Amino acid sequence: MWLLAAWSPEETTGWAATLVPGRTKSREDQQWPKPPPLPEIAEAGDLPAVSGATVLTSRVSVGPGRPYGSARSDAEVADELATSITEVTGVRGGRGEALVRLLADRIAGPYSDVLRLTTAAGASNGPGPREPLHLLHRDTWGSTLRVLLEAAPKVQQPPAFAAEGADGPLRTRIACLMTLLSELLWVDNNTPVTFRFRLDQLGQGDGNRMTEAVRWWAESGENGENVNERGEGEFQTVSAAEFPARLRNGILFNRLWDEDDAEDGEELPDGHLVAFLMDDLSDLLLTRMGEGARIACAGYPSDGAHERITVLLAAGQEAAVLEVDLT
Repeated sequence: MWLLAAWSPEETTGWAATLVPGRTKSREDQQWPKPPPLPEIAEAGDLPAVSGATVLTSRVSVGPGRPYGSARSDAEVADELATSITEVTGVRGGRGEALVRLLADRIAGPYSDVLRLTTAAGASNGPGPREPLHLLHRDTWGSTLRVLLEAAPKVQQPPAFAAEGADGPLRTRIACLMTLLSELLWVDNNTPVTFRFRLDQLGQGDGNRMTEAVRWWAESGENGENVNERGEGEFQTVSAAEFPARLRNGILFNRLWDEDDAEDGEELPDGHLVAFLMDDLSDLLLTRMGEGARIACAGYPSDGAHERITVLLAAGQEAAVLEVDLT
């Protein structure tokens, strides 16, 4: 939701999201062919009261030892949820639409029970006739998540904390991007691609800033057993113009881009969420480090796969590193 807020165009009408985790009975203990008692729903959602609920989807077994099934397909439920999310947020087209679809797919299945709730305080708070979207999601074991999307005077952005300094919002957004990329990119069927980002001061120096950035990275002691054997010779200079494509191609080289329906080595289709995520990550790094930043990369595939991709950016007294683990 934080990333969807960050990706909302300026002209989008305001909206806000509330996410509340909770617990209730497991599916084995209580199936939801119809909504459970309203007081139970209110307790699971940490609400004072619930005035009504309808089942969007639920998994029901017809008897002991029989499999659970749903009367509606996951795709049908996801289509309905994507439409509802779009109506509340006003996010349409491009990367926003791709992210809305991911959210809808994750809520809808494949092991989900979902209720749509109404409460006494369910009236829209913002301009126009938009009704809030109020959901209670339950997994197989009884963990719940209450999701409320509602109109607001402006788009609610992620919280900012003074202790994180001026780069707090940047770090939050980068963390969102890396988390989603790890969920969507896989080394194999069991191992996700993982990402790590750091930003630090290089201190005073009168030498080559990229050489100092490589030394800072190598001496951090967090990059593997043989990190101190690495040097600047392993890194190749990359221009700002070619950096986004190099990052995308390097990560996707011989990798699965989706654990469900991609084949090893298959090209990323146009409009896929992964492409939008990686392009936003590249843009954020370039914008933060400035037009004069020097960029160097190591581990990009040429004749074969590599275990890690490392991107260093140096500008002024600062250095940033993005590490991508492909093992």
